Amino acid sequence: MITLTIDGREAQVPPGTLILDAAKQVGIEIPIFCYHPRMDPAAACRMCLVRVEKMPKLQPACATPVSEGMVVSTDTDEVQTAHAGVLEFLLANHPLDCPICDKGGECDLQNNSIRYGPQATRFADPKRHLDKARPLGPIVELDQERCIQCTRCVRFMDEVAGDPVLTIHDRGGHAVIDTAEGRTFDSVFSGNTIEICPVGALTSRPFRFKARPWDLDEVDSVCPHCPVGCNIRLSVRHGEVKRILSRDNEEIDWGWLCDRGRFGYGFLSHGTRLEQPMLRKEGRLVPVSWDEAIAVLKERMQGGKSGALGGGRHSLEAAYLLRRFVQDAGIKNVDHRVLPLYTAIAPGPVGRIDDVNDADLVISLDAELLEEAPVLALRLRQFERKRGLRIVSVSPREGLLDMPHQEAQTPDIAATLRAIAQGEGDLGQAFLSAQKVLFIWNGQSESVFSALDAAVKARSGETATLVVGSLANSFGAQAAGLLPQDGGLDARGMLEAAAAGQFDTLLVFGHDILSEFPDAELAAQAIEKVPFLAVAGTVPSETTERADLVLPVAAWAESDGHFVNMEGRAQRYYAGSDRGVNVVDDWELMARLLGIEADYDRILAEVQAALAPLFGKERRQGAQAPTGGYRPAEGAAIAAASIYYKGVTPDPFLNSLIPGARVAVAADVAAQAGVAEGEEVEVGGYRAELHEDPGLPPGAVLVRAGQDGANRALGRAAAVRALAGRSE
Repeated sequence: MITLTIDGREAQVPPGTLILDAAKQVGIEIPIFCYHPRMDPAAACRMCLVRVEKMPKLQPACATPVSEGMVVSTDTDEVQTAHAGVLEFLLANHPLDCPICDKGGECDLQNNSIRYGPQATRFADPKRHLDKARPLGPIVELDQERCIQCTRCVRFMDEVAGDPVLTIHDRGGHAVIDTAEGRTFDSVFSGNTIEICPVGALTSRPFRFKARPWDLDEVDSVCPHCPVGCNIRLSVRHGEVKRILSRDNEEIDWGWLCDRGRFGYGFLSHGTRLEQPMLRKEGRLVPVSWDEAIAVLKERMQGGKSGALGGGRHSLEAAYLLRRFVQDAGIKNVDHRVLPLYTAIAPGPVGRIDDVNDADLVISLDAELLEEAPVLALRLRQFERKRGLRIVSVSPREGLLDMPHQEAQTPDIAATLRAIAQGEGDLGQAFLSAQKVLFIWNGQSESVFSALDAAVKARSGETATLVVGSLANSFGAQAAGLLPQDGGLDARGMLEAAAAGQFDTLLVFGHDILSEFPDAELAAQAIEKVPFLAVAGTVPSETTERADLVLPVAAWAESDGHFVNMEGRAQRYYAGSDRGVNVVDDWELMARLLGIEADYDRILAEVQAALAPLFGKERRQGAQAPTGGYRPAEGAAIAAASIYYKGVTPDPFLNSLIPGARVAVAADVAAQAGVAEGEEVEVGGYRAELHEDPGLPPGAVLVRAGQDGANRALGRAAAVRALAGRSE
């Protein structure tokens, strides 16, 4: 440890600590603009100048490491004059937009000017005028007049996101931040630049002019869109979510969010919502009371010809109570794996996101991290850049990882994994000799599960696995027991039985299976044939339109509960937004089905007792091989993940970010199809542009989830012949 003195206070910090961070540890605040704890020092703004004894000039605290015996002064007359001078220059051309600027009330320039700035300016010339409120892309608006060239946004996109879409144009007094030539700001992490901008230069188009910071209530929550479990804050005004901000969690997200997590809230107060229970009578859905709806469902959900699908999108509490309900009703057919997934919990020790900090080797098994777990991809990129972390992608496809990595393309991941476990090749030797190995897997294949189990056992060093191909609470749903029981049917099995007329009742919880289940034809046949279909959800969908009973449940922002992320960590979220008077919490619906008191604290206590490991701090243990799981139809297209996957909550903000419908094909398929690059084709009723992807193995057709009708192409047998315009 290094000992130094800051304003007369002694501090002991590790070597390499910056003066700015050392000052924080002893409660001394040094003003900043350009500094950000998750990025490299830039010393661009000079706002953090301090006096260091025995140094001839003032030093930037954000870029000067401490040394033994250092004596630092942060509040001398000399330092105060420097602070005032920096602010005077920044304000020389800064517009007087405070009354209309979205950043007003939480602007670093405002706060620092009041505390450290000069009382008057010596500049009398007219202020410089630049572009006002110009869209950089679908989400971010730029006001160049307000920019102070701190370069936080530029450095974030370059260092953290690895997509240098923002840059500095011109030099000196003419310098401006803008997009690179020919680019629009379409990064999946663009929203982070809005939050880290210290002034009102980069603003959110969905939030712009919606509220003042002092009018907002801040509510702690957890992102519901992927298994990373990023911590967020809901900014709520009059019961409506106006924006989402990050809530820095050192062990999970580092304060970053993808744009889906930051802007995927518009559906809460825009568009249609399910508002009351509806029961089909004489061919029409009509409003009914909750008592009648619950009574009908309890009567229908009994025994071996009933089943429940879902649970990964809603709270842990609801998943636990649903498992209790189907057990009490004698139902063995239950499965949370409606989307392509074999397991949400890998064998062996469950990894932590923090494992990327000190892993020697990361092996990605068919995982497309930018689409499936975006913020985990940021963490990986940081450690590859800073310490050369070795990252290997093992997959039939190339180019799945948007960061420097090694490719190990293979048609058989399980066989390659077994070879690695036996020490074959350079990767096998590295696997056996590394002190710590982290697997990141999409969780889709039973054969990979077995090979992964053997690989974990083959090593003497520390090994762990994260499953990224799941939903926000898939881990919790599986831990709660939402899997086929004692010979029960999985998701595909239930739909096949329903399509064959062998099912009486199907409960779908939190999914639109007509647009989501990978085999759309099977889902449509099942819904047509099943005598009674009940759907619990938040928004209308194709499936609710055909349901016999519709049960409206609150969205995550309108309810209390827990999501369990890919680490097996239960994280609490709180109700912030208002909801309809006839809408109930997801756990309350299940409590009513069970006939127990809908008291959240009592239910939470029961869940914590039954699933205690999810609420502890110990590393979670892996799963045994589950029954059933994802089985693609023969000849089906590859189901690729999508960060902007709409699911059951189409969102007005995200709609502008969803790319156009595309079908990617291998080179041989492109030649066989006989259509030009970018030409529109039809696959199973799904119309999309055809694009050749050199990273696909021969014969492969890939359809990305998230667009209307995409699953009609996924489950389509002989997709290659369909692309080529031949009949099946």
